[in-house]
Amino acid sequence: MHYRREVRALRVYFAATALFDPSRAIAPGRTARPESAAAWSLLLWALRRDFGAQTLPGIAVNAAGKPYFPAEPGLRFSLSHTRGCVLCALSDTGEVGADVQVISPKDEPFAARLMSERERADFTLHELWCLREAVYKLTGSGSLRSMPFRREGGRIVSPFDGVECRLYGGIPGCEAAVAAFPPEPLPDRIEEVGVRELQKGVVITPGS
Repeated sequence: MHYRREVRALRVYFAATALFDPSRAIAPGRTARPESAAAWSLLLWALRRDFGAQTLPGIAVNAAGKPYFPAEPGLRFSLSHTRGCVLCALSDTGEVGADVQVISPKDEPFAARLMSERERADFTLHELWCLREAVYKLTGSGSLRSMPFRREGGRIVSPFDGVECRLYGGIPGCEAAVAAFPPEPLPDRIEEVGVRELQKGVVITPGS
């Protein structure tokens, strides 16, 4: 793949998948779940729009289980999917981790086991879980059950020096988080992509 241009930014996209038809996905999934095809299709959509790519580059998986593009080391991405939604963070300036979780009251009984008193005062269970997942995807380190986070002066403090985190609540019924290393600025908002864009038969205009 040859870049059409440098974007020099971290961008984050999400798509609701209730109407997604995996048989028409523009990219295949890596598991049988429809959300997998939707997540990889969202990544291809972002690559087409931001970089003019027509196909996904070759994919490998690192020791922590995170997929990457061996032939495009300057291009980093993180994918996540949950019931009804997929999330994609794409950057050409540095590593990134991202996660989305559907908000379910059924998960609340786990809060006492997974959250400290300080964390329960600062975050909801789903916010904290998204932060832990995003930072783990970024660093490949830490425990998803006990990684500590806190808020200080409106800023989210992670257990790793030099890691910036941000929560995004603009996805109906979900929480999302993105983590990156400075000086990578985290976007103020995430952009919704219509599910039609992830299915064959739709023309994606680069830079639109």
